[in-house]
Amino acid sequence: MSMRSHHEQGIVLPMALIMLVIISLAGLLAARNSATHEQFSNNTRTTQVARQSAEAALRFCESAVTNEDPAFNTIRTNIVATELEPDKIADGVWNTNSNWATGASNLITYKPAFDPHVQQAAQTRAGNHPTCLIQAMKNGRYLITARGLSNDAVVDRDNRLSQGSEIWLQSVLTPEIPNH
Repeated sequence: MSMRSHHEQGIVLPMALIMLVIISLAGLLAARNSATHEQFSNNTRTTQVARQSAEAALRFCESAVTNEDPAFNTIRTNIVATELEPDKIADGVWNTNSNWATGASNLITYKPAFDPHVQQAAQTRAGNHPTCLIQAMKNGRYLITARGLSNDAVVDRDNRLSQGSEIWLQSVLTPEIPNH
């Protein structure tokens, strides 16, 4: 009797390698999705910080216009006196980048006061303080524009945002409603 050589043909090794590749790709995809969700959450958080910052500055500047408190006297000197036509809001000083540069003559920087009874470590400090501009308008109105930046925001030398989040808010305020 002659013995024939018999080759065994197994499928276990190729299947195991294919399964290993599939599991590796699934793990890679899960890690990528996790990083994407984390980035999305971070973007949402920084945008919220910028929005709250802008809202705080807007309320502060509105108070400077409507509140007779002498504490606001120095802030009121920063109001742009050149009256703006109501239908030409885009021509206001708020629309010029140089007016938002640190140290600009009419720029108002809002630095919130923190509660002294709360531990320092528990208080969130702003990395970029919110700012606002107030410009007089015809008929006793005021255009108030606020700019809020996230703590990680970076602006370039032309005062344009290059990193982080930025929120702009505007209001037209009529401090006294005229009697007709």
